Amino acid sequence: MYEMFLQTLRRFLGGGLVLWTLKVAVPVVVLAVAAWSFSAFRALCQGWRERGGWRALVVTIPTALVKLLMVLLLARVVITAMLLQAENFEHHHGRVTETNRSAVLMKWGYPHHQEELQVWHTYKRTWVTRQLMIPGGWGEKNTVTTESFWKDETPPVQPVDGEVPKVISVREEEREVELVQKSIEEADIQVAVTTEMRTLGGANYAGYRDTWKLRYVVANRSDKTTKAGLRMPLPARAGIFDNMKLLVDNQDMWNDVSTAVNVPGEEAGIKWYIPMKPRQRSVVEFCYEGKGLEYLRYTPKLMTQTGHYRVSITVNNVKAKNLDWCIGSMPAKEKLTEIDSYPVKLTWNLDNALTSYDIGVKLPSPEQPNYHVARLLNQARIGLVLLLVLLIIPRIIAQQPVRISVVALIAAAYYLLYTFMGQLADVVPWFWVSFVLSVIVVTAIVAVLSRRDGGSTLLGRQDLLVFLALAALYPLAVIDSDRTGFWMQFFYLGMLLYACLLVVGYRIVPALNHRRENQ
Repeated sequence: MYEMFLQTLRRFLGGGLVLWTLKVAVPVVVLAVAAWSFSAFRALCQGWRERGGWRALVVTIPTALVKLLMVLLLARVVITAMLLQAENFEHHHGRVTETNRSAVLMKWGYPHHQEELQVWHTYKRTWVTRQLMIPGGWGEKNTVTTESFWKDETPPVQPVDGEVPKVISVREEEREVELVQKSIEEADIQVAVTTEMRTLGGANYAGYRDTWKLRYVVANRSDKTTKAGLRMPLPARAGIFDNMKLLVDNQDMWNDVSTAVNVPGEEAGIKWYIPMKPRQRSVVEFCYEGKGLEYLRYTPKLMTQTGHYRVSITVNNVKAKNLDWCIGSMPAKEKLTEIDSYPVKLTWNLDNALTSYDIGVKLPSPEQPNYHVARLLNQARIGLVLLLVLLIIPRIIAQQPVRISVVALIAAAYYLLYTFMGQLADVVPWFWVSFVLSVIVVTAIVAVLSRRDGGSTLLGRQDLLVFLALAALYPLAVIDSDRTGFWMQFFYLGMLLYACLLVVGYRIVPALNHRRENQ
């Protein structure tokens, strides 16, 4: 409780200009309220106001300044309460945390990052080690030396000092030697993505199901019979991969593969070997289904030119304008802003291309539970400022007193509108129901409160209309986040037009009528 009080106090005081304004406003308002509590002081002020002249001016100006400071304090109190309410609502609704995200990753899978098929070739070669005895000279011992070489590159025994060394022993060893070559001639990658929102800890996460179909044409370009090693990396070290299929020239290879998932020092993937004759070409097909989160990538071998290379990604349940490219990814041939078809199909043509980028699509972040309520709570303080302006300015134009009690009650009602809406959102499953009920209930209360301002019936009605506009129309403008700025311009123009009409009605027209009467 003590920490909450200090947190609220720090939020109320703020910093910079706000803090200095409060340092002046709080003592002045406290002293003014304390002085006004004495009947003698009230009588003195009333007497000076009735006598007019400089005495009335001395009373009127400080009174107006104190009222202004009281309105500022009132606005600061309500804004602080709104900020705390918004933070509390976000804490319990749609709060994305690293802890929850880690749990989602463990339950539903990590972002998928699929790398290209890795291929290497080896062939058998005989490594020869032979020992030679070199005869010594007069009075010297014979010397034994060892030399190693490939059998197909066997050098002749060279004479030493005119004598040919004697071969003592020859040892042969079969070794696997890597044959460096560019093996992937063609690649066709097809990916289908269907979004599936994940929910944990009161927050939503951008999950998806993906289906991968990877087809490669692998070749042995050499004139030697090789043992081709193939390794298909998995898109994540942890996760679920269903309906996996591995074919080489239409033959199932699952009985010949070895899997490395949690092997230290080795990336997650499956590995197998096939014999390949000189100039042989084989088709490798690898398919699987999985579950991931937030984005997916495909990485071709960096800066390696390949003949035929195509990648296509089809995204379901998402509009193209809501998609984005991952950082470090190349855009597709299609422009997201120009795609109207559904589902969204994106293609990359990498024929005879060299690139250091990968291919990646980032899914849009899902709306959090009660997203609209959270957004309204965060933007409510702007509506409060507009409400206070529309309560005070018309009274100044109409030369009517600004009753702090009425302003405070209406501001409190505006605050309760959003807190009531937030509480209803937990009970009513539809946002619009909680929104409409809150507006109806709180506006009815304001309709009763507006009658207390006996200064002007017109101003009492305008208070009700202003509150209804800020309670119903302003939230609609905030919810339409793409055009909020556009709708707010109508609010500002409407406020300006309303002030002009009041000036004409309360100042210009009476002045003209008074001039005609004097003529």
